[in-house]
Amino acid sequence: MNYKYIILDFGNVLAKPITGDWFITPKFLELIDMNLIDKNKLVESIVRNNDIVSRRMLREDDEYHHFYEFYLTLLCELNYPKYSEDIVHEIAYNFAYESDKYTFYEGVREELSELRKKYRLIMLTDNWPCVEKILNDNKLTKYFEKVYISSYYEARKKDGIFFEYPIKDFKIKPHEALFIDDYEVNLDKAVEYNLDVLLMDREDEVTDSKYTKIKNLKI
Repeated sequence: MNYKYIILDFGNVLAKPITGDWFITPKFLELIDMNLIDKNKLVESIVRNNDIVSRRMLREDDEYHHFYEFYLTLLCELNYPKYSEDIVHEIAYNFAYESDKYTFYEGVREELSELRKKYRLIMLTDNWPCVEKILNDNKLTKYFEKVYISSYYEARKKDGIFFEYPIKDFKIKPHEALFIDDYEVNLDKAVEYNLDVLLMDREDEVTDSKYTKIKNLKI
């Protein structure tokens, strides 16, 4: 089918966390002694407090304050013995203002450049204001007509309504756009909005899916 638009996710489609975890950043590992933390309790605390970083954020300053609260809550819940406000500040500051926590997949720039010749590209990502700086620092913003970041709208892809913004803004007709994401639940929602979909599986980890899988953006 001939598409006019391709809508792309960011995480695990264009880039991935250097540490393998979106919240356990290199700065976190630098400042926190993981031998003093119960790993299972850490995961539980991250899940339990995810609402702190799911709030509306429009600027990196907002992001810093919310992630400061988030990491402070984690360390308090875990009774981390070396906790200090300075440590929390450094971790939150790094998350919001610095670009060293993600790495782009090899060939992403070339893939976007080729896609841009044939399609209008849109990004729709469950993310925070820092992703704009990361895209700018890596000179990738120019490939996209618009970047939609969930924290700006206080909505996520799994909620469905997040898809309405690009559809309305660009007046996208049914099956006129292809959406690429790494989570089936997000693809399920996209289908409800009459978008065609592909499942990104960069690391070849998905053994079975009802959706067509791809490993790169050479489509």
